Amino acid sequence: MKRKFLAIVAVLTVLLSGCSSEDDGKIHMPFGGNDYDGANYQEIVSQLEEAGFTNIREEPLGDLVTGWLNDEGEVDEVSVDGDTVFSTDSKYLPDVEIVVSYHTFPDEEEPSTEDKNSHLESNEESSEVENETSENTESTNEVPEENLTPENNEDLAAVLSATNELDPIYSEFAEKYKNQIIEFDACITYLVNHGDNDTRYDLLLSAGDYVDENTVNPGPIFKFEDVNTYGMGIEDLYLPDYISIGSNIHVTAEIQSFSENEGVFFLNPVKVVPR
Repeated sequence: MKRKFLAIVAVLTVLLSGCSSEDDGKIHMPFGGNDYDGANYQEIVSQLEEAGFTNIREEPLGDLVTGWLNDEGEVDEVSVDGDTVFSTDSKYLPDVEIVVSYHTFPDEEEPSTEDKNSHLESNEESSEVENETSENTESTNEVPEENLTPENNEDLAAVLSATNELDPIYSEFAEKYKNQIIEFDACITYLVNHGDNDTRYDLLLSAGDYVDENTVNPGPIFKFEDVNTYGMGIEDLYLPDYISIGSNIHVTAEIQSFSENEGVFFLNPVKVVPR
């Protein structure tokens, strides 16, 4: 009976050692499949190399037209061994194929000598007309919209100075200026991880300087929901020291909506800097 027991133990030991050896040499992904939104591909490649991965392929998409929706070099997708679903708990061999695809402007073909000569002749013929109309063209060119600030927009100034928690001007402002960009001085009053995600966060903000946890500043409660560092214009996967409760910051963000049920004004961050 004793011999039989020892034999069973020996078999189990071999099986367990075999299972543990299957993970030998594997390394964790430095980020999850949802953690690279807004990141530059060079930063992502650098993190993968620092983690120990050796078979990384960069894939430019050549899909940008104006650069309005995405920045040049912004990551579109990361796939590991053909799979785009992974987390920081996922482990792979160092030489697994990782493809980092990112947004770029399309490569333009070099024009032939014939095309160049034709283009020069065309330019010479049209130069006089262009000179005559240049002043009119300049006067009719659209000027990029300026970010809304308390200094250049009375409505925003009124919102940031309102003392009623559910002031109707919050909803009116959100509807009137939806998707426009605002800038203002703020402070962080609340900060937690979004769900179980270690690199995505929910933040509550108030206008002005932080006083203490019992002081309510004028204006609505602003919220960044389910955001990562790249979404806040921070070129690092993890939060810097100035993204913490009590920090005074300068916020650039896109207007989303005001929820009367929650009493929260939702913003989509563009950039957050210390002050």
